[in-house]
Amino acid sequence: MNAHEACVFYFSGDIAMNIIRTDRLSLIQREKVCRLLEECRNGENAAPFFPLEDGDLFYLLFMDTKELACAAALSFFADPAVSYAECTAFTRPDLRRNGYFSALFERLSQDIEDMDLYFPVSAPCEGTLAALASLEAVHDRDEYKMELELDKTDKKEGAKAGAEETGDRTAKPAASGRLGVRWEDMGDGSFLLSFYLKKGKERPCPSSLRAGSCCLFFSSDSACFYGFEIKESLRGQGLGKEALLLTLSLLEGGLPVPGCKRISLHVSGLNTAAVSLYRKAGFQISEILSYYLY
Repeated sequence: MNAHEACVFYFSGDIAMNIIRTDRLSLIQREKVCRLLEECRNGENAAPFFPLEDGDLFYLLFMDTKELACAAALSFFADPAVSYAECTAFTRPDLRRNGYFSALFERLSQDIEDMDLYFPVSAPCEGTLAALASLEAVHDRDEYKMELELDKTDKKEGAKAGAEETGDRTAKPAASGRLGVRWEDMGDGSFLLSFYLKKGKERPCPSSLRAGSCCLFFSSDSACFYGFEIKESLRGQGLGKEALLLTLSLLEGGLPVPGCKRISLHVSGLNTAAVSLYRKAGFQISEILSYYLY
């Protein structure tokens, strides 16, 4: 879409409202949205998430006093089956139940007439649930953020000592498991880990022995674990658990990046097998993101 901005004026009783639609927030608009998010902070929790950088369309509702009353963002997605959008929206707490969000949503809905629309909600308050109910949005699914504090006692240093790192970026762990792993530095803190089935003394990772892969993104002393998969023909044999534990063992042993103290991941609540696997490995749910379908 080309960057543009459009304004629409509404009246609710004696209150004038100005709705701005844009695909790029100005510096002043960003500052106003950030102040709104701070006002929406719930207790001691961090300010709620708003896709300032990644949103595709933004909607800002200003009162006649030029105060920002409500802000929303649309993010568009497409997969082979369907196109859909996600909406993130917040109204200033002291201005809720005054029709501001309804007016904003009326304008926003013109851009998603033929799309499924999801509202991602973290720790919904009574007002948020009431607004979703007024739109007849229904709970669709939950996604979990799960975290694990890694062993800080260096008891797993043996994982590093028992691994042989070669010039082709390959780590060969102790021979007790069925899997070996090699990693590739993708740059910008990202690593691709490839798991392979061991077979005698063969060199690691021939394509016929590939078992799966995952990705790690390192930031400060934390790692984000994502893109985890086991080859379809090898599923149901416990290799997913072995691959996950092997990854944790490497991290605790200082590989492929030293100093990692915690690891996090995101998983759909519908994927009960994966949630169970991560729980058994010691991960705990730290945040629940609920999706409501409009």
